[in-house]
Amino acid sequence: MSNEERSTEGRKDTDLYFTHVISGAPNVALLLGHLYLEGHDPSITRVMLLRDGTFYFVYDLPDITYGTTLLPATDEQPFAFAMLGRRGLLRINPTGQAPHDETLTLPNAYVLHLQQIAGELYACGTQQQVHHRSADGWVRMDDGCHAPLVDQVTCGFNAMDGFGADNIYAAGEGGALWHWDGREWQALTSPSVWTIRVVHCMPDGSVVLAGDAGTVFRGNRVDGWRTLTVPALAHLSIEHACLFQDTLYLCAQRALLALSGGTVERVIVPLEGHLAYYSASATAGAMWTVGDDAILRFDGTHWERFSCQ
Repeated sequence: MSNEERSTEGRKDTDLYFTHVISGAPNVALLLGHLYLEGHDPSITRVMLLRDGTFYFVYDLPDITYGTTLLPATDEQPFAFAMLGRRGLLRINPTGQAPHDETLTLPNAYVLHLQQIAGELYACGTQQQVHHRSADGWVRMDDGCHAPLVDQVTCGFNAMDGFGADNIYAAGEGGALWHWDGREWQALTSPSVWTIRVVHCMPDGSVVLAGDAGTVFRGNRVDGWRTLTVPALAHLSIEHACLFQDTLYLCAQRALLALSGGTVERVIVPLEGHLAYYSASATAGAMWTVGDDAILRFDGTHWERFSCQ
């Protein structure tokens, strides 16, 4: 389900509703959202910074952000926030420094996901397009999996992740699942007929796939896939994953799920008011989740809500 299709239940007409979060530290979160008054097809992404409980307006991006990630600090520069718009605008904002923009040349429609793999950025989107940001800039790397656009979008990669530049998984519409071995793409037999919206590589070498109809699978292309889908959660669409303190949290719009010990369970968040979970991001000390006007922080024991006036 796209950002534009998400339920508006619980929103106020003047809300700034949040869709993405990037955590830079336990007390710092970069929040990205849209103005509800723009309707179901917003034109900009508003970026806010939440630091020590105080909100700061940062800037407006002239694109709708679909992908975000944190670039870790190096010897040369501090950590940076990376934000990718659906039309190909990439903004990289090192903390404490001025941002800079790059533009991806898209073969069709939209890019839908931004992922850091082995210290480098990758992006994927409609018609199974894939882009890689190398030292020489952005290059296409979708020969063999890309389907040229004719009249309308017929397929797409919604998510990708990898253990290295020669071991990458990408998945998307209709359960499509592909693997990159450093030389070529190979279509894999998918465990799902439903659209996959989450690809997350785990520390133990397994990969978690999740998406529509509450589907969750764990495995890899060598060992196969095991279903962890819970029938009672089949009404949910899982859109995002975040690993925090050895638990993989799954954002499913009106529900937050947790995968731990081979079991998927619904997380009970003991807070009053409207709750939604579109995106999550974590550092060692805390996990942040956002959805609509619900901005939450979890330290592993306690949940806290922040209100953006």
